[in-house]
Amino acid sequence: MKSNKKQNSIYLAILALMSLASMASGQITVFAESQKRQFIAHEPTRINITITNRAGQPINFRNTQENPWIEFIVENTNGRPLHALNKVAYKPTTVPTGRTVTTSFTVSNTFDLSQPGNYSAYAIVRMPGQDVKQGIRSNKVHFTVINGFVSWRQKAGVPGTAGDTREYRIMNVSGNGQSDLYVQVEDVKRGRMLATYSMGRNLSFRQFKATTDRASNLHVLFLTSPDIHCHTVVNPAGKPIKRIYHKLGPGGTTPKLFTTDTGTVGVIDSTIYDPKKEKEKKRQIHNLSELPNGISQ
Repeated sequence: MKSNKKQNSIYLAILALMSLASMASGQITVFAESQKRQFIAHEPTRINITITNRAGQPINFRNTQENPWIEFIVENTNGRPLHALNKVAYKPTTVPTGRTVTTSFTVSNTFDLSQPGNYSAYAIVRMPGQDVKQGIRSNKVHFTVINGFVSWRQKAGVPGTAGDTREYRIMNVSGNGQSDLYVQVEDVKRGRMLATYSMGRNLSFRQFKATTDRASNLHVLFLTSPDIHCHTVVNPAGKPIKRIYHKLGPGGTTPKLFTTDTGTVGVIDSTIYDPKKEKEKKRQIHNLSELPNGISQ
């Protein structure tokens, strides 16, 4: 008798889960969007997933021991699915009733997207109670991976580590509506790419300047707007550690990279530009213009 009651309880629990999954799957939408149409090889490839909850109750998306709550299918130019290099357990999320939540996922952490070509991807989102054969599929997004043309490169040893070498590469990449200056940092000894990312918009009619300092940090000076230069410093780990903006110096001199006898690198013939201070200054001017006549601040 007890055995029958236990079996009935299990059966009812399964029915409840199936009912919840069926109900919710018909009342949520999953929309995918690639953050860019073109990525550089080794650059983090990110896809935004937007989930809208119309189920009438909050939905808690959680991984289980058997199934992840979300997974991605990535296909190559021929439409063949890529083999996942590893399994990634993405953070759980909750979508409140009647709300829409957008989350960014880096699919290049799971798939090898270092080879140039055209790719497509979609997501499968699993509701509570759904198994690996179930789930709600998003639309398919398309993106391209390119190598990019390396216009500057230099190797540098890593201070304090015998035999370790970094190769810095700079690429001027046009796409997604503008021209960006990219940096790549490779661990030469291990043949591993440490970083690939855009340092910002670059106006290529003025050639960027690059060099390394005594600590093997990379210094790049480039024109990011018609009257503003950007000085970016990248360390051997591939992390940007400094970003300073410069305008023309006294008398209209053009900012230049300068290396001292001790190996320190800086910028000369310039005036430091602080976007935050400039914004605050414009805001104060705007406020003054709104004061009634005869009243001063």
